[in-house]
Amino acid sequence: MGLLRLLLVSLLTACGARTGLGLPAPGTEDGGLDAAVGRDGGFDAGFDAGFDAASDAAILPDRWVPECPDSTTVAAREASVPVDIVWAFDSSLSMIDDAERMRANVRVFWDAITAADVDAHVIFLASRGYAPEAPIEFARRYYPIDREVGSWNALSQMTAGFDDYRRYLRPDATTHFVVVSDDDSLAMDWEDFRDAMLELLGHEFTFHAVASERVTPTPSNPRGVCSTPTSAAYRPGYEYMALTEATGGLFLSICNEDWSELFALLSERIAVRIPLPCGYTLPQPPPSGVDYVPERFTVLWERPDEPTPRVLPRVGASESDCGDGWWYFDGSERIELCPATCDEVEALGGRITVDLGCDPTELD
Repeated sequence: MGLLRLLLVSLLTACGARTGLGLPAPGTEDGGLDAAVGRDGGFDAGFDAGFDAASDAAILPDRWVPECPDSTTVAAREASVPVDIVWAFDSSLSMIDDAERMRANVRVFWDAITAADVDAHVIFLASRGYAPEAPIEFARRYYPIDREVGSWNALSQMTAGFDDYRRYLRPDATTHFVVVSDDDSLAMDWEDFRDAMLELLGHEFTFHAVASERVTPTPSNPRGVCSTPTSAAYRPGYEYMALTEATGGLFLSICNEDWSELFALLSERIAVRIPLPCGYTLPQPPPSGVDYVPERFTVLWERPDEPTPRVLPRVGASESDCGDGWWYFDGSERIELCPATCDEVEALGGRITVDLGCDPTELD
């Protein structure tokens, strides 16, 4: 270990500072999410070795001013465009078997989002008992909403219940809606839903459906619905078909008995990671006992060619305030570097770390 790290650890083993940023405890540097930023925006596996080699230079002993009794420092990582997914599941009695198929195969969906490393919020509207469980890694990212979604009102429930889940949507997210039903929307037509949701969201969205396609009617199947050896849908999902066509989404047959295939096809369209240059996301969920309060953050740029980190100033609440430094994207738990700072970081490389600060009452 270089002289710099020995001095830093001896000066501040448990405390951050407003003028600097504490390093992780010895042996825990890689315990959090850790990204080194290169010219191409990717990860630099050789960063730590280079930084250690450059850290033998002298450092002023008064650079670090302890403030917090128990500071937490995390390494930020490259952010991606957030993805919000809102499901509405027909919770009528005819969907009991479909609910079982959904619960038996939904792990395909969770795994796809995890594997793609997508910053996703998943909202699930259904009557009590119909919503699936989510794995532990989706803590604070999965929001089941108890809503009486019936055979023919999924679209109206998504709009009427918007205030129930509005707070879980991000303003800069790509938004997907998914309806699963063996019936059609009679309470609201597709044009009214599209117009209402565009106004509520303030941006475009993609709609997907798992419902019945239209098949040739027969005397035994006068409605022309899809069927399986053991069951049949009630109506073709005409409104859902139109919405998927209008928004570029997927229309999948509810009569496909292999629901792992349905979830795989949906995941392929939804679980898409789009990197955000010079955007840095914090670990989710936050470290135990910690709340993210950007006013308390100290953001530090650790460069491999400099012995001491550089504190980046907070410039305001939006990119319009930018000069040199960073701002916090409210609602998306993401730090954004100003364009000039971004260019410098991408050119010279290094690592962005964040001292989360402490509650002022902890200083009493």
